[in-house]
Amino acid sequence: MTMKYRVLTLWALLLMLLPVEILAQANQDVYYVRRASLFEQLPVGKKDIIMLGNSLTDGAEWNELLNNRHVKNRGIVGDIVQGCYERMDPILKGQPKKIFILSGVNDVSHGVTGDSIARAMEKLIVLIKQRSPRTKIYLQSMLPFNNDVREWKLLKGREQVVVDGNRALEAVARRQQVTWINLYPLFVDDDGKLKAEYTNDGLHLMGPAYLIWADAIRQYVK
Repeated sequence: MTMKYRVLTLWALLLMLLPVEILAQANQDVYYVRRASLFEQLPVGKKDIIMLGNSLTDGAEWNELLNNRHVKNRGIVGDIVQGCYERMDPILKGQPKKIFILSGVNDVSHGVTGDSIARAMEKLIVLIKQRSPRTKIYLQSMLPFNNDVREWKLLKGREQVVVDGNRALEAVARRQQVTWINLYPLFVDDDGKLKAEYTNDGLHLMGPAYLIWADAIRQYVK
């Protein structure tokens, strides 16, 4: 057995011993960097409509859902509002026609308050307005989650943070004079949770849920 092979084998064994949560985070970080580097290379033009956000945005084929070839997905699994801010340069260089933003639930899972999420979002919106003043901005509410379907430990007991955060985000939309799209009521059940039929893991969306989301924003895309 060569030294290189021994090292690789040892590394594989160590990976097998790591907690699942750590492995998931490592995989997520690798995916984030890979996808962000792709977005740095892809052009954005003045007719384009950008879907910006986290895994909820990442998980859809938006140009097909909205039947518009100018719609471009710029969602990344695991992103937070500050992450969106830090990767805006290749987007804003193209002066896109519209940007739809949905972000915040990963901030919630990191223990961030609703007001802090709103402050970060306002900073992002101000950046867009300064760098690309003709771009129309559409701020979408955070969606609920459902720990009865699958427990997300970092979100446990934080349903009210999403509610408070959405209230603060709506205030940001008014203050910055951007369009507010409240998706939350379309996805929440009577107990304040993401409707079970719309998800298979309590957080991410199934196909029918994306159809509802697309219908909700279609009028703003046209």
